[in-house]
Amino acid sequence: MNHPLRLAENPGLSSYDLTGYKGNRGKNFYEEDKILQRVIERYSSDYKPDHKKAMIDHLKGYGELVGGILDELTEASHKEGKYGEVVKYDRTGNRIDQIVYSHEQKLSRKISYDYGIVNLDFHDEWKFPFTDLHRQALTYLANQNGEGGVTCPLAMTEGMIRVLQGIGTEEQKKKYLPLVAGKGSFSHFMAGQYVTERVGGSNVGANRTIARKGEDGKWILNGEKWFCSNPGDLWVTTAKIEDTETVGLFLVPRIKDNGELNGHHILRKKDIIGSKGKLTVEIVYEDLEAEALGRPAHGIANLIRYVIRTSRVHVGLAASGMSRRAFMEAREYSRYRTAYGKKIQDFSAYSRELAEMRILYAALVMPIFRGIDWTQKGILAEQISTPLMKYRSSSLSSQITHGAIMALGGSGIIGDYTCLPRLHNDCIINETWEGTHLIITDHALGAMNRAKIRDSFVTELKKNFDSAKKYPELKAAAELGENLLLDWNKSIEEKPREWKETYRVDLSDQAYGALVLSEFLEQAVFDRTSGSKKSKFDSFVKGFGAFLFRTLPKTFGDYESFRLDQEEVDEIVNW
Repeated sequence: MNHPLRLAENPGLSSYDLTGYKGNRGKNFYEEDKILQRVIERYSSDYKPDHKKAMIDHLKGYGELVGGILDELTEASHKEGKYGEVVKYDRTGNRIDQIVYSHEQKLSRKISYDYGIVNLDFHDEWKFPFTDLHRQALTYLANQNGEGGVTCPLAMTEGMIRVLQGIGTEEQKKKYLPLVAGKGSFSHFMAGQYVTERVGGSNVGANRTIARKGEDGKWILNGEKWFCSNPGDLWVTTAKIEDTETVGLFLVPRIKDNGELNGHHILRKKDIIGSKGKLTVEIVYEDLEAEALGRPAHGIANLIRYVIRTSRVHVGLAASGMSRRAFMEAREYSRYRTAYGKKIQDFSAYSRELAEMRILYAALVMPIFRGIDWTQKGILAEQISTPLMKYRSSSLSSQITHGAIMALGGSGIIGDYTCLPRLHNDCIINETWEGTHLIITDHALGAMNRAKIRDSFVTELKKNFDSAKKYPELKAAAELGENLLLDWNKSIEEKPREWKETYRVDLSDQAYGALVLSEFLEQAVFDRTSGSKKSKFDSFVKGFGAFLFRTLPKTFGDYESFRLDQEEVDEIVNW
């Protein structure tokens, strides 16, 4: 005999504090984000009023999409049976090597593409410059839903647009830019970059794929690529020029001009820990037709300048966006969940965890946008900050997302309850993409060893420390940052090469600590010079100083002076 559940009679099944809990679904992620709003306000101060208003309205519109329909589609497309699949043949037996995505995944890409997050400057109705500030703010917002099958393809599509605009021939621009950037294109972030081979990734010079010049001016490639993320309509790839050690950069369409499948075979899709919304596959090249991108002798240089550098900026923005979402989820949960008679946000230890998450994601967002600004102004310090922030943002985001999972307790590890497990796995992928920590800190060290670049970095940071020392309440943090900076500079100048290579991670951590303190102090001083007696960033300065005392092997000053009181903690969490 069947017995229906008598819910009204079962005390264990009655409503409780999380009944109907939906997290942050339905919020406008731009309007919720005070740190991003601060960034936009500071870096658009010289925009014309109508341009600034149009940009902010566009960001608000995307913030609504990210917190609404895009959040729903991302969740729906990240379930068993909804991930992309490789289709090798059509129904008549012709090889097609095609990726098929779910309706939810395709719609998510289409909405973001049509909104112009990578190609707004190709929309006739947009009458202003599509600045990097605007573009990368959209990227940061998109990543608040995790990689989602969108933001890795977004990064590679932006890299494709930049390399075509930078070194593409007029014929290549005319033919391919409408495909990857044109309004109304059917190709929604379907550009890729295939560099890694089974012999290595970061060591591009070890590539074994060979490029032979054809009679018609095109190149014929034979070899393999081990990590091909987002296999789609168009990609850039690397290969050694036949009978040389020169690595060239090439442009490859999936379909040849005659309508035939270009010479490649997808072997299988990768079973990777995260970033599952878009496929990553292995591909073999067999007489693949390709076009040279730029001069073959400049292949690696152009790859780094246009493609890898773009991807590294995106890694930093992705880490920042996912860290922001992790904090949002932990804070929202704490406002509903009760334990031992009170909301868990009211436990001081818990609120301090939230405050540190808030400080640390701000310590990613603000230096990244500072680096973007330095790039626009031609300030050499950017050549240190870009690899530095790729390293530190990706490592800290894994820490922040893990902390948020712990903040939700058992609920935090359930994938259909919260986005946090997916975000955490995506963050781990970010730590590997475009250079693991040892690789990327080696690139940072290379920039640090160049006197002009290092001097620029020191100059930019030191002027902020000097300004902050004029205010008694900021002096201790300014001295801490300055001492970290000067000690770091001395080590770079005086230590032998082998020592610096061995301790390059420590040197990068020290430079990052000085960079963030400089940035937070600059914000605090700006508020004072704008008429305020204090700044909300005062607490960020103190909290990050305390973080440095706990995490760096060498610090300067009094740890106790950097401890936050409960009022400061609450201000950070609730702002």
